[in-house]
Amino acid sequence: MRLSPTESHHARHVLRLRPSDPITITDGAGTVAQCEVVCTDHGRLVAAILERVETTVPRPEIVVFQAAAKTGKVDVVIEKLAELGVSETHVYKSMRAVAVWDDEKERRLESRWAAIARAASKQSRSPFVMRTSRTMSWTDLTRRIASEPAAVVLWEQARAPLREVLDDGAGRIALVVGPEGGLEPSEAEALAAEGAQLASLGPRILRTETAPVVATAAVAYHYGLLG
Repeated sequence: MRLSPTESHHARHVLRLRPSDPITITDGAGTVAQCEVVCTDHGRLVAAILERVETTVPRPEIVVFQAAAKTGKVDVVIEKLAELGVSETHVYKSMRAVAVWDDEKERRLESRWAAIARAASKQSRSPFVMRTSRTMSWTDLTRRIASEPAAVVLWEQARAPLREVLDDGAGRIALVVGPEGGLEPSEAEALAAEGAQLASLGPRILRTETAPVVATAAVAYHYGLLG
């Protein structure tokens, strides 16, 4: 197996791997291979596969829809959710979103978030790389929520706590997180009309970059994926 130039550079110059050193390689889609470094060929690391294991996506699969926020905040969200094993994270536009990006900025952010997700997935030794995408419109979000088998909108005005709206038989859970200023009531109601449950994380108002991490950890714990 020959690693890509980028991965070879990381393995040789950051991890300082040498011939006979063990290395774990994944394709980001569930295949994990235990390997041994053989040599370097034209700058690319060559490894021998000793054992290959196919893993399945943990259930329920967790998907997060994060409202657009200041770039640094979204970067943090992408990184932490990838570490926690979230399958997908998508950023969407909402009424109270502070961040407004043009097309060129969105293209750069799409590449940036994919790179952050990849690095965080590697660091946490996940066999899967979290999927990200370009910023989606509000219309795209409502359509996605309508198609999700189970969706929960985290909203400070909701009466039901998160733990009470989780379906124990769910194979996939979608979490929607609002922007810095929170979701407008009309937005929360529109998502509820598409089948989403409105839920609260408790009496404290969490920052937009904190809420998805807390909610994901709570959901993962509830289903036995964490702890």
